Amino acid sequence: MKFLTISLTLLLIVVQLQAQSIYSPVSAKVIGLADATVAMEGYWSSYRNIAGITSTSGIEVGASYENKYSLPSMNIMAVGITSKLPFGYTAINVMRFGGDIYNEHKATLGYATEIGIIKIGLNVNYLQVSVLDFGVRNAFSFDFGGIASLTPKLKIGAQALNISQSKLGSVSAQRIPTLLKMGVSYTPQEYILFNVELEKDILFPTQLKIGAEYNFLKKFYLRAGMRSASYQTFYGLGIEFIDINWDYALSNHAELGISHSISIHYSLKRR
Repeated sequence: MKFLTISLTLLLIVVQLQAQSIYSPVSAKVIGLADATVAMEGYWSSYRNIAGITSTSGIEVGASYENKYSLPSMNIMAVGITSKLPFGYTAINVMRFGGDIYNEHKATLGYATEIGIIKIGLNVNYLQVSVLDFGVRNAFSFDFGGIASLTPKLKIGAQALNISQSKLGSVSAQRIPTLLKMGVSYTPQEYILFNVELEKDILFPTQLKIGAEYNFLKKFYLRAGMRSASYQTFYGLGIEFIDINWDYALSNHAELGISHSISIHYSLKRR
């Protein structure tokens, strides 16, 4: 009975969010920071603010898996690659959410470059939503983001998702959320990180996201965060071993329960 209740609740949430899962945070590192990552740099920014991939080295690959609320049909899987080009940086990634009855897919091609202290990037997304017995809908959307390094310790970031205000399908089109994000990333010491972000869906109230990371012994990471709008708390662990970054995150929703995420990231070529 509990499983049925949770399943029905999640189905209603999916319908109300209208393809919101397309923007779910990807990777245990991002989740452990409560997705307060609009000013974050590195490989995993290829799934968030694409401007951040300008700090990657050579070719980098990664994969992520998350199970939400211990339900078999609530999985998010993603894999991708970033590469430094002679004229900038590029990223290609794909992600999938859902099961046989309802699922969402997103394939993204991104490009980013640096102009002085400013880093900017653009994502082109192919989105597909499939519902059993109701068919498949698809669309293209565009995201734009930027990060500015005000000081070596302070960065600000901003991002607009679905700036094209695309919709899935042509008849009775399903809305794809248009999101605006702005945040800061502060590193008072090389082993401490604080992130704060505001996220605004043009149809819903603004939510606050806060994340923190502590790096000890240069190889281990502890993370924690919270989101104001969804009654969620987040916790994460990370370890760097043989040039491979392994991450785990746990999130707790006040009503729906616990979710788990794991991810792996490897740099194939160093600068």
